[in-house]
Amino acid sequence: MGQILFFDYCALPIYLLIIFTIFVRKTTKGSSNVLYIFLTVFLTLTTIIDILAECYGAFLPFSETELFFFDVMSFAYLVLRNISGVIYVLFIITYTRTMYRFKSKKVRFLFFVPELIVLLALFTNPIHRKIYTVSAETGYSRGPYIMLLYLVALIYAVFGSAYLVYCRKFIETRIWMALLSMYLLTFLAVIWQLLYPRWLVEMYSSAIACLMITLLVLRPEEITDTSVGLPGWQAYKAELHKIVTVRHPVQILVLRYMNGGNIRAYIGEEAYQDYVRKIAGILISFLRSIDDSVELFYEGPGTLYCVLEGESEEYDILPDIDRLRQIVSENTREYEAAGVRMEGQICSIMYPGDADSEEEIIRLGHEFTNLIPPAQIYVKATEFVGTTDYEIGTRMDVILNKAITEKKFEMYYQPIYSLKEKRFISAEALVRLWDDTYGPIPPGLFIPAAERMGLMPPIGDYVLESVFRFIADNDLKAMGLDYIEINLSVAQCLQENFPDRIKELGDRYGINPEQVNFEITETSYDDMGSNGEKNIRQLMEMGYSFSLDDYGTGYSNIRRLSKLPMKIIKIDKGLIDDLGTESGKRIIKNVIRMMKDIDKELVAEGVESEEEVSLLSELDCDFIQGFYFSKPLPVKEFVSRIGKAYEKKRSSDPLTPVI
Repeated sequence: MGQILFFDYCALPIYLLIIFTIFVRKTTKGSSNVLYIFLTVFLTLTTIIDILAECYGAFLPFSETELFFFDVMSFAYLVLRNISGVIYVLFIITYTRTMYRFKSKKVRFLFFVPELIVLLALFTNPIHRKIYTVSAETGYSRGPYIMLLYLVALIYAVFGSAYLVYCRKFIETRIWMALLSMYLLTFLAVIWQLLYPRWLVEMYSSAIACLMITLLVLRPEEITDTSVGLPGWQAYKAELHKIVTVRHPVQILVLRYMNGGNIRAYIGEEAYQDYVRKIAGILISFLRSIDDSVELFYEGPGTLYCVLEGESEEYDILPDIDRLRQIVSENTREYEAAGVRMEGQICSIMYPGDADSEEEIIRLGHEFTNLIPPAQIYVKATEFVGTTDYEIGTRMDVILNKAITEKKFEMYYQPIYSLKEKRFISAEALVRLWDDTYGPIPPGLFIPAAERMGLMPPIGDYVLESVFRFIADNDLKAMGLDYIEINLSVAQCLQENFPDRIKELGDRYGINPEQVNFEITETSYDDMGSNGEKNIRQLMEMGYSFSLDDYGTGYSNIRRLSKLPMKIIKIDKGLIDDLGTESGKRIIKNVIRMMKDIDKELVAEGVESEEEVSLLSELDCDFIQGFYFSKPLPVKEFVSRIGKAYEKKRSSDPLTPVI
């Protein structure tokens, strides 16, 4: 009795469409995706063979050659169909990140034993003919051992279904239902064929299940950052959730480019995306040469997360960092020729061990750059987890909210020296934080945390109030100072009523706007937008002046600088540190010359030695700020020392009055 192939004909284009979709959507990387490709290819071949065998069987009796080919097709169908069930279970295991539980050779052997028995029976079938027989007259006939294949298929189906139930707690409902549909639809197909044996619906049911998995599970549009073509932040968090839930031991390498946002602003979005794609491609090729199981995720504007498992879990990247940087440099020469170079730091996080929750892993990836020196390229999380700084970082939300409520902040002032007038001409106001438990909290820890948590406006309000009160309570002229510098955050500058707030403070304390100079970092100005620029210009019209801080950390060109509403440019300490080299000296010399040409005054920050003071004086720098003259001082000490320094200046006119 011939079989009806309608459902097989319908299944075939579905499988072909799925395979086409997989490659078009580029869901081909990673162990689970590779297994899924094998699954769909095997099911497609099984469907094709099923159709060919049924059509072929209509031309009985067979010649000897035809009989051989029919036998081969029957053998291939049974092998592919049974292996597909095993592959699907492996797909579930890899998708749920639980393959590490099958590391033991004994466990793996027990897992594959049923399928090995089936394959052994199929390969020896030409000898015993107990699985199936083919004859020239009757074609294909099932043998007494055919139930062995069904039994083994049932074993893997029960195991896969039970495994999905076990993993239910960390799989999204739609994904869980799509994965389970393979077994549900196959079960219904088996029941159907028992009732209607002529209708071949088995391959069609599998095709529908695969289509559901493709549409609901493999959804790169939901998890891929389209700007760089990599799994994005949401995909990384979902993967962490699986890792932590099943306690899958992994190593996560976090590669963070601190100047990513600046480079994007400098070279434009499209060029930056291409730059990141190149770096990511180099990194993943490099790591996959060590282990194919490496997965890469991207978080804008410049963070890459590499998840290593299996044998690569214990991989130490430190000996290969220089080689990796060289490879990146060689393949991104066009960007380096334009003066662009990513400045990255790498942190290795072991789970479990360094962190025991998703939140801790995420926090480590975000905060490690604040816990190590800027010049340090690589760090293991083990080196700082458990330290006071790390403990502070984990409790920063509590510390900051308490500090804001209980006013635990304090203002310090660092004087700025004029090389021309040979006196301290101004001072920068710097906010400091004191905690009852941890004592003084470094600004490098609490300022970035406050920015992330949106707490800069209340801290900024405290600073503004304190500085305006300081100016009102102290006679700046008696101390030889012309003005006080106040740092502004992006959040403050974007406030709708910010100029009104400054006017209210000025009126209340009777402050002359010329006594205040606001500072904005170069990177902050890039994020300011039209509303921020409007507020800055309005404040300038009110008589307040502005400085551009940390020049040299961003990518401002000379044309842009000439149009900025800033009278003072502050050179970042990073450039000053290179003054001892010929190239560093030339850079500072050219920066000073360019600034003079566009009528800007310069402050050199972070000056720590007499040699640097002399060189900057020779290069005609305007102002100097740094530990050579004074560290930041609390109010009373600052007022006392700066007053004494001014009296000393008036009496002896020293070259460099260290206070």
